[in-house]
Parts: sequence; structure tokens; C-alpha cells
Amino acid sequence: MQATYGSAVRSGFRTVCLAAIVLALSALAFASTASAATKKINPTQTYLAMGDSLAFGYSQQLFNENEKLGEPPTGFEHGYANKYWTKLKPYEQHVALTNQGCPGETTDSMIGNGPLGAALEMYAEAHGEAPCAYHYTDGLALHHEYGGTKSQLESTLEQIAVDSATGVPVTTLSLNIGANDELRQIKKCEAEVGQEWSTEGKSKYGGSSPAESFHFCVAANAKPLFEHILKNIGASLFAIREGSKFGGVNYTGKIIVQGGYDPYGSVFTPEHELLEGSNALAALLNQEEKKVVEEKFGACYANPQPLFNPQGKSKREPERLQKWTNMANTTEYEGKKNGPDIHPTPAGYGELASVMFMQCGS
Repeated sequence: MQATYGSAVRSGFRTVCLAAIVLALSALAFASTASAATKKINPTQTYLAMGDSLAFGYSQQLFNENEKLGEPPTGFEHGYANKYWTKLKPYEQHVALTNQGCPGETTDSMIGNGPLGAALEMYAEAHGEAPCAYHYTDGLALHHEYGGTKSQLESTLEQIAVDSATGVPVTTLSLNIGANDELRQIKKCEAEVGQEWSTEGKSKYGGSSPAESFHFCVAANAKPLFEHILKNIGASLFAIREGSKFGGVNYTGKIIVQGGYDPYGSVFTPEHELLEGSNALAALLNQEEKKVVEEKFGACYANPQPLFNPQGKSKREPERLQKWTNMANTTEYEGKKNGPDIHPTPAGYGELASVMFMQCGS
């Protein structure tokens, strides 16, 4: 996730020649770039976090405050991955953290357009999207560099194999992904409907106003969008569980998949969602995602939506979205707006980690 509300209003497997997709394993090239704190742990196991800006620890305010410093990853170490890592008692249990999170990552770009993407193309719905634009296009640093032009998923498979070979195996892996797929569709509907109304005075989606047409566009595209997200998440978990098919090792450890909260819910008043019907759509995606990850891949699904978006037209949803997200953030840093922003506040990131811990343990 790497967009603010203001800018976003946010199985078959084809056999291929393994020689073409073998991922080189090099402890030297792909050893974890652990933080200074991790280096003091003398780790015997690894927690590996995959995902988008939520795993990375991003917010627009932090981005603004760190811009003059070149956006060092150390400025984004309060995300849910870091907070969940502390719940693993890393110093007592000797747990290293490898944070693979990439702001702006989609389910397509996480798989990437390299050899792994080609190998998974019959299992996924990835459209050959280049990996991690935050790093490869914008030139900004990650917590853990992937190496070369690899995608996050390719790097993860290598990291699992390297950590296993060097005696610090990955014992917990977490994943959040899909929000940027949703934001992309929202932007697409916004642009498409806006163009239709400006040139034709109506929309193919129906409705008596641009706002109503926009709502119909989002609803009409929800089913294929959700199918795309779920298929790509399934493909990614398949590759992780069956890593030996792609030159790595099979991962049999714990996987936690984090569901999504709805930042477009009732932020200001209990009766009014910023995006009408968004809570219902988010709940549907969470429900279907839970089935896929738990029934097919033995993962634990951590769903933060009931906590962030309590229903019943009470004041609880506005209070929590204002406290735990930056959707009501009206501050500025050196003339740049810090919100509205879909990303969590530090308190919100803590709540995401708590949901993971309460629902899936350590």
C-alpha cells in the first residue's frame, strides 16, 4: 500500500525446464542484511516478513519526514513486522528479522516478470509486472535488498533456502498483499468514470451522478479483482510451500497471512463510509482469502477488519480509524500534507501485530 486517500479516492502447473528457473543459492550474496539490533542476537531462527508498505512500515508522514535523508529504511522500523518480531522475544529466542516489504507492491509485482513468474503463469494471474518499483524504479532502499533484478517472491525463495543451509531457518513467515491491486482498480474506475461523464454526460456503469457511477464501477469489477488477488496469493504460497520445484527448498513452517482493514469505512461519522459499501467488500475478500490460505496451504489467517471496522453504526469505527490510520491526519511537514493516508499510525501498526499474535500466536 503506497497511496493516500487524496490520490486514490485506496490448478494446474505447467512443466517447464527447471534449468531455466533455477534460483542460484549464495549465502554470501543473499545473507540477511540484518539491523544492528539483530546482529547482537546470535540468531538460530528467522522471522521473514513479506508484503507491501504495511510490512515495510510506511506512512506518508514518515515519508515526508525522511525525504531529505534519502528515505533510509531505518526511518520505517515501526511497522507491523517489527512490532510482531518483538512479540517473538527475539533476544530470548534468538530470532532474526528479514523484512522483505516493498511499498506499492501488488500481487503481480511480488511474483515479478522473471523466471519464476514464467514458471507460475499457468497457476497465477500475474501479468508480467516488473518487481518492486519503489526500489528498482524510484531507487529507494529496502530493509532487505533482493539482489539483481529479482522479485520479492524470488528473493524469498532464495532466502528460505539460504537460511536453512546456514543454520538460521525461517520458522515464521508472514504475508500481506493485495491492497495495491484494489487501489489500482479504484483509480481506474475514478479515471474511467470521470472521462465518461466529462465527454458523454453519463457512464456505461449507470448512475445519475459521477459518484454513483464510480460506486457501480467498483462493485462491477470487484469479483474479477478478488479472483485475481486470490489466485496470485495462492500461486505465491504454492511456490513457497513447493520451493524445491523452483531451485529452492520446501517451506513447511508457520505462515501467517494478514487480511485487510477498510480505510474507506466510516472515518468521520458512523452513518457514512467514505467509499460506499467498502466494508462489505473488504469482509467478502477477507472471507474468501481465509479459505484459500488456511484450507489449501495450512496458513493462519489474521483478520484485523473486525477490530479496525467494528460495525453497528456506533462511534467505535470512526474513533478507531482516526486513531489507528492516517485517514484523518490533517498535519503537514514542511508544506507537504501527511494525509489523508490509508496507512496505519504507529498505534495502528501495533494493533495489526497484536491481531497476528492473538489469532496466530508466536
